[in-house]
Amino acid sequence: MRNQRRLQLATVGLVAVITATGCAPGAGSDAGGAGGGGAMTAPALVPSTSARPTPPRVSATPVPDRAPTVIPVSAFLALPEEMRFGRIRVPVEADRALPRLCGGEFTGGGVRAASAAVMSVYGLAGDPPGSIPHGVLYQTIRTYRGNGSTTFMRHLRTELASCQSFTHEGVPYRIRTATLAGVGDEALTIDVSQPQTDLPGNPVGGTQTNRAVVIRIGDTVTVLWDAEYERSSSKPEVVADFARRAVDAIHAWRR
Repeated sequence: MRNQRRLQLATVGLVAVITATGCAPGAGSDAGGAGGGGAMTAPALVPSTSARPTPPRVSATPVPDRAPTVIPVSAFLALPEEMRFGRIRVPVEADRALPRLCGGEFTGGGVRAASAAVMSVYGLAGDPPGSIPHGVLYQTIRTYRGNGSTTFMRHLRTELASCQSFTHEGVPYRIRTATLAGVGDEALTIDVSQPQTDLPGNPVGGTQTNRAVVIRIGDTVTVLWDAEYERSSSKPEVVADFARRAVDAIHAWRR
């Protein structure tokens, strides 16, 4: 009798434990394995509101996959009608569109997404009919992935710091650079000077100076190279106007 009494008490206790720890209806298959055997215990890993991961910070740097991989003609500046000589924005090879310097200045930087270059021959507004062109304007546009555009500008400034002069085919060249404020996100001018000569190459006294402008607008870099036309020099005010037009065209393209 005593053993039977103990068995009855143990059975009641077991029923009480199962009743106290049993699962609520509908909780079986999500918490445990097949057959619901593990349903009486909560899952080991339960997301907690206090342990949620912090959302990533929004960065001002360009997103790599948003850099354009195609550059349309409309992205390049269009010369005013009164300055045009023939066709404008004629596609050219990239090497032809950049000024010759000490070497390597335009090759560094980050990963490019796209690159294109065009050429426009131009005259000065107000020149009388029959005048020859004043210069040849080359424009290069490059887009970069990630922080590549800022990396390129940093590389360019570093290279230019050690490029103050060079000689090409016996002609001495001097290089001067300066920061250009108020244009794009950052910009600089590069003046390339050489002794003035006539068309056959005979010295005539004075200096010929042609200007390049390098401008960064977000993940995009454009290089304007105002090259000579029959030994002409750049006019800084004209190149400054080109720079403003170039930035406006790129902004219109990227809107």
